[in-house]
Amino acid sequence: MDFTFVEKIENDGVCYKLLRSNFYKGYYLIIAQDKRDFYSGSVFGAKEDIHSLFCEIAESSTPPFALRDILYDFDKQSIR
Repeated sequence: MDFTFVEKIENDGVCYKLLRSNFYKGYYLIIAQDKRDFYSGSVFGAKEDIHSLFCEIAESSTPPFALRDILYDFDKQSIR
């Protein structure tokens, strides 16, 4: 799959990256990585909503292991 880098934020020893899918319109990949753990997950939504979610995750120093549940809740909330 092909992605375009959007943004990177480092906070409290965790690196967060936001990438946009070039193949599936409206899909993004959020990556959280520290020295001991790594998680990446895809999420679908409007650019503004995903960027807001990404900034909230990074600013709150969310650990990589918690990212899965956050993205799952966001997807569940977005389904109508």
